[in-house]
Amino acid sequence: MDLNDYWQENKRFVVSVASGVIVFVIGTMLVDKFFGADLQQQKRSVASTEGKLRSEAMYSSSDFTTAQKENEELKSAVDALSKAVAFQPRPQFKFDAQKGAASNQYFTTVSGAREQLLTACGRGNLRIPEDLGLPALSPTREPEIVRYLEALDLVDRAVRTALASGVERVDKIQIQLDPKLASKQGVGEVEHTRVLVTLSGHPGPLTQFLLQSQNPKDYAPLLIEKCEMIPARGKVDEAALEVTLVLARLRGAQS
Repeated sequence: MDLNDYWQENKRFVVSVASGVIVFVIGTMLVDKFFGADLQQQKRSVASTEGKLRSEAMYSSSDFTTAQKENEELKSAVDALSKAVAFQPRPQFKFDAQKGAASNQYFTTVSGAREQLLTACGRGNLRIPEDLGLPALSPTREPEIVRYLEALDLVDRAVRTALASGVERVDKIQIQLDPKLASKQGVGEVEHTRVLVTLSGHPGPLTQFLLQSQNPKDYAPLLIEKCEMIPARGKVDEAALEVTLVLARLRGAQS
């Protein structure tokens, strides 16, 4: 096949390729003309920066000292905040592996706390739910037992605060473990156990309960997530107070 025959059969393809080459060459020339100087400047800037990074220290020793000081201050602040927020159960409500099975400790602690609270509230004329917000079926898993015992400590503090404030009735107590406790993702940085308490009676003692919950004598203030006081139905001189208390467990705060 001679050149003329090849041209006749493939002239469209040859023209397309030739046109593409011409467009590419022209485009390259235009880019180099209009952006070539900027490209070279950016290349020189990159080379200069790389040279500085290799030969010059980014931070001085004084910068390192300042960073260390700030890090220590942050650790101290985190430690102080953690102690202020994290719930510290009293010894009688702590699970101790050396004292035997978790279920036995649960029954012993619950029965003792219930008896003491019911006796104290009976003498103080304060009505409370006998279940203290605990589940009808006793927990069997150790992590849940540990958390219910800690929540019982919070219930005990709240009830005794209500008793000292002159509250007439504790209508409802409900303990809610963190719903993420049994999930694969885990509870995250902060685990929340909530205790929902509904109190009723004259508004004065209910207000006093809120005040004393933030300034107790024997333990840290109770953490209140939310509260609402509403008028009682049919009783103009009474109100109901709904309070959500939080028991916080911090995870990985120091890191």
